[in-house]
Amino acid sequence: RSYINGIVKLVPPSGKTKANDVMDKMGASLSRWLKGQIFAMFVVFILTAIGLLIIGMPMWLVLSLMAGLLNFIPNFGPLIAMIPAVLVGFLQSPTTALIVAGLYILVQTLESNFVTPQIQKRMLSIPPALIIIAQLIMGVLTGGWGLVLATPLMVVLMVLVRELYLTRFDQDEIAKSKETKKE
Repeated sequence: RSYINGIVKLVPPSGKTKANDVMDKMGASLSRWLKGQIFAMFVVFILTAIGLLIIGMPMWLVLSLMAGLLNFIPNFGPLIAMIPAVLVGFLQSPTTALIVAGLYILVQTLESNFVTPQIQKRMLSIPPALIIIAQLIMGVLTGGWGLVLATPLMVVLMVLVRELYLTRFDQDEIAKSKETKKE
């Protein structure tokens, strides 16, 4: 709260109420995003652990934890997590490595097509294409940290655009329609 108050103090007195409101909405949106990410990470961890146990992979717990944690980086984290799992699979046999790769692809397909869209639909209203574009831009500009921070930055940007531009535009439209009805 002290950070929010510090930022609000930088705003002119006439805009302090709006700034405080926008900051609260940004915090709530980021909180919802983080809760959704944690849930998706847990789902990936559980599904991967079950699959690796069924296959009989050594180090199944470490590999599934890695898959769950790297799922925090949308789109690219699962690919990074798959590399060590496939390498461990090769230690057993090439067939096991292929099965492991198939498992990771299946888990990510389920997560990205069913789990995450439902979470984003319930928690946030950000089109997936915007997230991918933000990740590509931030990844090119800042590397790995850009991939991690792209989605929360997009959440903040969407709240700012919605609260500072779109609501004002909507209010102007409402005012114009009221003037038209009076005439």
